[in-house]
Amino acid sequence: MPVADCQSLHLDPAALNLEDMTFNLRPSGHAEPDANLIESVRQFGILCPPLVQEQPAGGFLVVSGKKRIRAARRRPATGKIICLVAPHDIPAFSLFSLLLHHALLGGQLSVIEQANFFRKALNRLPMARALPLLIPLGYKAQKYKIEELLNFLSLDPSVITGLHRGTIQPKSAQKMRQLAPDDQQELARLIMEFQLGGSKQHKLIDQSIDLMMRHERSMRETIAHYRRENKERNQDNKPQEAASFLRWLFEKCHPESVTAETEFKRFAAELEVPPKINVDHTRSFEDDTVVLSLSFADRSSLLKVWPEIRTIMTTGTPDFATDPQR
Repeated sequence: MPVADCQSLHLDPAALNLEDMTFNLRPSGHAEPDANLIESVRQFGILCPPLVQEQPAGGFLVVSGKKRIRAARRRPATGKIICLVAPHDIPAFSLFSLLLHHALLGGQLSVIEQANFFRKALNRLPMARALPLLIPLGYKAQKYKIEELLNFLSLDPSVITGLHRGTIQPKSAQKMRQLAPDDQQELARLIMEFQLGGSKQHKLIDQSIDLMMRHERSMRETIAHYRRENKERNQDNKPQEAASFLRWLFEKCHPESVTAETEFKRFAAELEVPPKINVDHTRSFEDDTVVLSLSFADRSSLLKVWPEIRTIMTTGTPDFATDPQR
């Protein structure tokens, strides 16, 4: 760490330029300190000094720690605050290494903050020199990872916001890159409106892309089509509407599976299966296999009827039983 190249100085927070965006990593510009940070600074001062860089013409450029400085400005008697000051001629790699480690003191960076970090670093460093900066973020020093992060910055602003907040997963965003900005925006809106995460988020994106490409429709047109076919839906119950929309997407993408499921339900109903017995099919009806499962209260309950079950299965389905005469 190049901390030895820096010095600690007491500076007037009012004299520090907080509007400069040179080293800002957030996608939304300035971030105001929350009530907890303001109260902490009021009681104890700034425990982690902001990082600033000395400028050749005089003054200081804030590299990291703007929220702490803003919190300090709100104290009744501000006074000077201690800052970690990097010299104006500090090597670019040392400065960005300092910035990264300083930013990580406040917690893990979002993928958008990571992307902005490397976008700014590559303005001053060659790719080979920037690769080691992946390691503090938990990645291997591989070029493709920086390129993957930078690709996120080409997405629609709504997707970028969702990535930064953690409501949209990186894998989901990677899939959305193939879509037009308007389609990305509609999907981002649905993910946030329905609060979809995990597998449901991936299903929404995969099936929406499939349907849009199959019918050459935009996402907005796809949603309008769903609404026309489901006029009686409950719009106030978001979990219910999310489930309804995902089900509709599945039915449109996999009509054969829907038909097979309908026929299987009819078949199972005709069996008039008693309680504690279930009839199931293979996943996605990959073949015609039917699975019959029985539930018992305990082992002794199973043992009581096991001889009869074994006899039925042995004589009724010899292909699935061991025949001692073979």
